[in-house]
Amino acid sequence: MNTKHIVTDEKFYLCDGCEVYYSTEEEDDGSIWLIGTRESVSNIREFYIPNSINGAPVIYIEGDIFDYNKVLERFIVEEDNEHFSVYEGGLYSKDMTRFYFIPPKYDGKVFFVPEGVEWIGDTALNADSLETIVIPGGCRKMIEYSAACLRALKRIYIPKSMEFIGFKAFNFTSPEEVFYEGSEEDKAKIDFCDGGFNAGLLDAKWHYNCTIPKSSDEIK
Repeated sequence: MNTKHIVTDEKFYLCDGCEVYYSTEEEDDGSIWLIGTRESVSNIREFYIPNSINGAPVIYIEGDIFDYNKVLERFIVEEDNEHFSVYEGGLYSKDMTRFYFIPPKYDGKVFFVPEGVEWIGDTALNADSLETIVIPGGCRKMIEYSAACLRALKRIYIPKSMEFIGFKAFNFTSPEEVFYEGSEEDKAKIDFCDGGFNAGLLDAKWHYNCTIPKSSDEIK
Protein backbone atom coordinates (compact mmCIF):
# COMPACT_ATOMS: atom_id res chain seq x y z
CA MET A 1 0.00 0.00 0.00
CA ASN A 2 1.26 3.49 -0.85
CA THR A 3 1.94 5.46 2.32
CA LYS A 4 3.01 9.10 2.34
CA HIS A 5 4.79 8.83 5.65
CA ILE A 6 6.36 5.43 6.22
CA VAL A 7 7.21 4.25 9.72
CA THR A 8 9.38 1.14 9.91
CA ASP A 9 12.01 -0.56 12.06
CA GLU A 10 13.62 -2.00 8.93
CA LYS A 11 16.26 -0.34 6.74
CA PHE A 12 13.94 -0.65 3.77
CA TYR A 13 10.33 -0.24 2.75
CA LEU A 14 8.38 -2.52 0.44
CA CYS A 15 7.48 -1.28 -3.02
CA ASP A 16 5.80 -3.66 -5.45
CA GLY A 17 6.98 -6.48 -3.19
CA CYS A 18 10.61 -5.33 -3.48
CA GLU A 19 12.85 -3.90 -0.79
CA VAL A 20 13.86 -0.27 -1.30
CA TYR A 21 16.69 0.54 1.10
CA TYR A 22 17.36 3.97 2.52
CA SER A 23 20.23 5.71 4.22
CA THR A 24 20.76 8.76 6.40
CA GLU A 25 24.54 8.45 6.54
CA GLU A 26 25.28 10.90 3.73
CA GLU A 27 23.19 13.73 5.13
CA ASP A 28 24.02 15.37 8.45
CA ASP A 29 20.53 16.82 8.80
CA GLY A 30 18.96 13.36 9.01
CA SER A 31 17.17 13.48 5.67
CA ILE A 32 16.76 10.30 3.63
CA TRP A 33 18.46 8.99 0.50
CA LEU A 34 16.90 6.03 -1.30
CA ILE A 35 19.42 3.40 -2.36
CA GLY A 36 19.16 -0.10 -3.78
CA THR A 37 20.89 -3.16 -5.14
CA ARG A 38 20.38 -5.15 -8.30
CA GLU A 39 18.56 -7.84 -6.38
CA SER A 40 16.38 -5.54 -4.29
CA VAL A 41 14.86 -3.23 -6.93
CA SER A 42 15.10 -4.97 -10.31
CA ASN A 43 11.46 -6.11 -10.33
CA ILE A 44 9.74 -2.87 -9.34
CA ARG A 45 7.09 -1.87 -11.89
CA GLU A 46 5.52 1.05 -10.04
CA PHE A 47 8.06 2.95 -7.99
CA TYR A 48 6.40 4.76 -5.10
CA ILE A 49 8.38 7.57 -3.45
CA PRO A 50 7.16 8.38 0.06
CA ASN A 51 7.22 11.89 1.45
CA SER A 52 9.07 10.74 4.55
CA ILE A 53 10.45 7.69 6.36
CA ASN A 54 10.33 7.67 10.15
CA GLY A 55 9.63 11.40 10.13
CA ALA A 56 12.62 12.35 7.95
CA PRO A 57 12.03 13.73 4.44
CA VAL A 58 13.10 11.68 1.40
CA ILE A 59 15.22 14.12 -0.61
CA TYR A 60 17.40 12.09 -2.99
CA ILE A 61 17.40 8.90 -5.06
CA GLU A 62 20.64 7.29 -6.16
CA GLY A 63 20.78 6.69 -9.90
CA ASP A 64 22.06 3.14 -9.63
CA ILE A 65 18.79 2.16 -8.00
CA PHE A 66 17.44 1.70 -11.55
CA ASP A 67 20.54 0.44 -13.37
CA TYR A 68 19.23 -3.11 -13.62
CA ASN A 69 15.50 -2.46 -13.71
CA LYS A 70 14.04 -3.25 -17.13
CA VAL A 71 10.41 -3.58 -16.05
CA LEU A 72 9.75 -0.17 -14.47
CA GLU A 73 6.53 1.34 -15.78
CA ARG A 74 5.93 4.50 -13.79
CA PHE A 75 6.84 6.69 -10.84
CA ILE A 76 4.28 7.56 -8.20
CA VAL A 77 4.72 10.78 -6.23
CA GLU A 78 2.16 12.45 -4.00
CA GLU A 79 0.98 15.91 -5.08
CA ASP A 80 2.10 17.39 -1.76
CA ASN A 81 5.59 15.87 -1.94
CA GLU A 82 7.98 18.77 -1.32
CA HIS A 83 11.01 17.28 -3.10
CA PHE A 84 9.87 15.28 -6.15
CA SER A 85 7.43 15.61 -9.02
CA VAL A 86 6.45 13.60 -12.08
CA TYR A 87 6.31 15.43 -15.41
CA GLU A 88 5.28 13.64 -18.60
CA GLY A 89 6.26 10.38 -16.91
CA GLY A 90 9.78 11.46 -15.92
CA LEU A 91 11.02 12.09 -12.38
CA TYR A 92 12.14 15.60 -11.40
CA SER A 93 12.66 17.75 -8.35
CA LYS A 94 9.61 19.66 -7.18
CA ASP A 95 10.89 22.89 -8.74
CA MET A 96 11.87 21.11 -11.99
CA THR A 97 15.52 22.20 -11.72
CA ARG A 98 16.77 18.63 -11.22
CA PHE A 99 16.17 15.83 -13.69
CA TYR A 100 16.38 12.40 -12.06
CA PHE A 101 15.05 9.87 -14.58
CA ILE A 102 13.66 9.74 -18.07
CA PRO A 103 10.12 8.32 -18.37
CA PRO A 104 10.22 4.52 -17.96
CA LYS A 105 9.94 2.51 -21.19
CA TYR A 106 10.87 5.61 -23.21
CA ASP A 107 11.33 4.47 -26.80
CA GLY A 108 11.59 7.76 -28.69
CA LYS A 109 14.64 8.70 -30.72
CA VAL A 110 14.68 12.33 -29.56
CA PHE A 111 14.49 13.63 -26.01
CA PHE A 112 14.25 17.27 -24.97
CA VAL A 113 15.34 17.83 -21.38
CA PRO A 114 12.69 20.28 -20.10
CA GLU A 115 13.39 23.99 -19.88
CA GLY A 116 14.47 25.04 -16.39
CA VAL A 117 16.50 21.91 -15.63
CA GLU A 118 19.92 22.88 -14.23
CA TRP A 119 21.20 19.47 -13.10
CA ILE A 120 21.01 16.04 -14.77
CA GLY A 121 21.35 13.05 -12.47
CA ASP A 122 23.06 9.68 -12.42
CA THR A 123 21.58 7.46 -15.20
CA ALA A 124 18.87 10.07 -15.87
CA LEU A 125 19.11 9.56 -19.63
CA ASN A 126 18.69 5.81 -19.55
CA ALA A 127 16.95 4.85 -22.80
CA ASP A 128 18.51 2.60 -25.43
CA SER A 129 16.51 4.18 -28.27
CA LEU A 130 17.95 7.69 -27.95
CA GLU A 131 19.60 9.14 -31.06
CA THR A 132 19.32 12.84 -30.18
CA ILE A 133 19.40 14.63 -26.83
CA VAL A 134 18.67 18.35 -26.45
CA ILE A 135 19.81 20.00 -23.22
CA PRO A 136 18.28 23.41 -22.55
CA GLY A 137 20.01 26.68 -21.88
CA GLY A 138 20.62 27.20 -18.18
CA CYS A 139 21.61 23.59 -17.51
CA ARG A 140 24.94 23.59 -15.67
CA LYS A 141 25.77 20.04 -14.54
CA MET A 142 25.60 16.47 -15.80
CA ILE A 143 26.80 14.21 -13.00
CA GLU A 144 28.42 10.75 -13.22
CA TYR A 145 26.83 8.22 -15.58
CA SER A 146 24.10 10.68 -16.58
CA ALA A 147 24.32 9.73 -20.27
CA ALA A 148 26.27 6.47 -20.10
CA CYS A 149 25.82 3.45 -22.39
CA LEU A 150 23.69 5.24 -25.00
CA ARG A 151 25.03 3.24 -27.91
CA ALA A 152 22.51 4.59 -30.43
CA LEU A 153 23.21 8.26 -29.68
CA LYS A 154 24.13 10.24 -32.79
CA ARG A 155 23.96 13.86 -31.67
CA ILE A 156 23.63 15.97 -28.56
CA TYR A 157 22.95 19.67 -28.09
CA ILE A 158 24.84 21.23 -25.18
CA PRO A 159 24.21 24.81 -23.96
CA LYS A 160 26.88 27.38 -23.25
CA SER A 161 25.75 27.35 -19.62
CA MET A 162 27.19 23.84 -19.08
CA GLU A 163 29.95 23.95 -16.45
CA PHE A 164 30.51 20.36 -15.38
CA ILE A 165 30.28 16.95 -17.06
CA GLY A 166 31.03 14.33 -14.44
CA PHE A 167 33.02 11.13 -14.10
CA LYS A 168 31.91 8.59 -16.74
CA ALA A 169 28.94 10.78 -17.69
CA PHE A 170 29.41 9.56 -21.27
CA ASN A 171 31.01 6.20 -20.52
CA PHE A 172 30.36 3.88 -23.50
CA THR A 173 28.51 6.71 -25.26
CA SER A 174 30.05 8.05 -28.47
CA PRO A 175 27.84 10.52 -30.33
CA GLU A 176 28.86 11.38 -33.87
CA GLU A 177 28.25 15.11 -33.41
CA VAL A 178 28.00 17.67 -30.63
CA PHE A 179 26.16 20.92 -31.29
CA TYR A 180 27.49 23.39 -28.73
CA GLU A 181 25.94 26.78 -28.08
CA GLY A 182 29.23 28.36 -27.07
CA SER A 183 32.59 28.92 -28.75
CA GLU A 184 35.63 26.65 -28.70
CA GLU A 185 37.02 28.92 -26.00
CA ASP A 186 33.86 28.43 -23.95
CA LYS A 187 34.18 24.66 -24.30
CA ALA A 188 37.64 24.84 -22.70
CA LYS A 189 36.01 26.18 -19.52
CA ILE A 190 33.85 23.06 -19.04
CA ASP A 191 35.12 20.68 -16.37
CA PHE A 192 34.93 17.27 -18.08
CA CYS A 193 36.18 15.64 -14.86
CA ASP A 194 37.81 12.69 -16.66
CA GLY A 195 38.68 13.05 -20.31
CA GLY A 196 39.44 9.36 -20.68
CA PHE A 197 36.06 8.04 -19.61
CA ASN A 198 34.31 10.88 -21.47
CA ALA A 199 36.40 10.41 -24.60
CA GLY A 200 33.37 9.35 -26.63
CA LEU A 201 31.95 12.85 -26.19
CA LEU A 202 35.23 14.72 -26.57
CA ASP A 203 36.22 12.83 -29.72
CA ALA A 204 32.94 13.60 -31.50
CA LYS A 205 32.77 16.31 -34.17
CA TRP A 206 31.99 19.53 -32.32
CA HIS A 207 30.05 22.35 -33.95
CA TYR A 208 30.28 25.73 -32.24
CA ASN A 209 27.97 28.72 -31.78
CA CYS A 210 24.91 26.59 -32.44
CA THR A 211 21.31 27.36 -31.54
CA ILE A 212 19.64 25.03 -29.05
CA PRO A 213 16.49 23.76 -30.81
CA LYS A 214 13.07 24.16 -29.23
CA SER A 215 11.34 21.54 -31.38
CA SER A 216 12.16 18.48 -33.48
CA ASP A 217 11.77 20.58 -36.65
CA GLU A 218 14.85 22.58 -35.65
CA ILE A 219 17.16 19.59 -35.17
CA LYS A 220 19.91 19.30 -37.78
